[in-house]
Amino acid sequence: MYYLDKKRYLEAASKLKTTKIIVIGDLILDEYLIGEVNRISPEAPVPVVWVRNEKTTLGGAGNVVKNLSSLGVQSFVLGRAGNDPAAKTLDDLLSTENTNSSKNTIIRSEIVPTILKTRVIAGHQQVCRIDREETFPLSDSEEKQLLESFSKIIQEADAVILSDYDKGTLTASLIRKTIDLAVQHKKIVTVDPQVSHFFQYEKATVMTPNHHEAGKALGKKLETNAEVEEAAGKIAENLHSPSMMITRGEKGMSLYISSESKTYHIPTVAKEVFDVTGAGDTVISVYTSFLAAGLGELEAAIVSNAAAGVVVGKLGAETVSLEELLEALEKRGSFQ
Repeated sequence: MYYLDKKRYLEAASKLKTTKIIVIGDLILDEYLIGEVNRISPEAPVPVVWVRNEKTTLGGAGNVVKNLSSLGVQSFVLGRAGNDPAAKTLDDLLSTENTNSSKNTIIRSEIVPTILKTRVIAGHQQVCRIDREETFPLSDSEEKQLLESFSKIIQEADAVILSDYDKGTLTASLIRKTIDLAVQHKKIVTVDPQVSHFFQYEKATVMTPNHHEAGKALGKKLETNAEVEEAAGKIAENLHSPSMMITRGEKGMSLYISSESKTYHIPTVAKEVFDVTGAGDTVISVYTSFLAAGLGELEAAIVSNAAAGVVVGKLGAETVSLEELLEALEKRGSFQ
């Protein structure tokens, strides 16, 4: 069990409202059709869902934006959407979060539609998911546009989050150039990675894969603490990164700090798990925010672990508020 100094935590939390973070990545719309099942379809052996409620929310990198906003952090958003009605919905939803619209750059593509994922929910059970998307990498001109925007705002940001859902926004070239520029300006840069790009995030401050992703990148299963420790150290060394975080589901998370050559295993705080959707977005959002606000690596990991424990107890890709976070840390006995 690792502990936080409550005064340090509260000081960091108070700084979040003046913290600014750039979010670059794949913007997605998440649509939820929520209802109940009372019968099986006469047309096929599938349930008939009687829809009672519908909602559309930000997903993918947009869910990172939501999580930052819930903490009071301002974000600048760089990404791509289609030139379609769904893009207008995306704009409207972004405007409700704590983003600076004058600093956002959302490229309108004529060939790539706005990504829409529709989840059909009956009770607390996801019945199916319907994906509407076409995946193409950024064109040279689109990449140039995002890099120009990034270079204009990097100095006023405290940190950068790369939210990679492997939908084409984060190309190998864009990853390299944004990380290099962030490092040049001595900014925190954190990555929620994709296996296909795993060893391209060199010099990132931290990467936050889950144990399946990290294991797949290394060609092995990661089950024991010893296996995770070896993997985290190896990945950090290969990437020349100061730290590496591997999230482990019901086992919590493991944080490797290169300067100490040590891995910290932080047990989960979740009491009941309804839905793990978006938990990774919460982890990287909270970790980056509190790191930018002055907490150390282990301290920020303890806080992000508590945040994940809150959101998996909710249905769908939800966020955590500062009030919920403080309550979770106090119930956990995380303060000295």
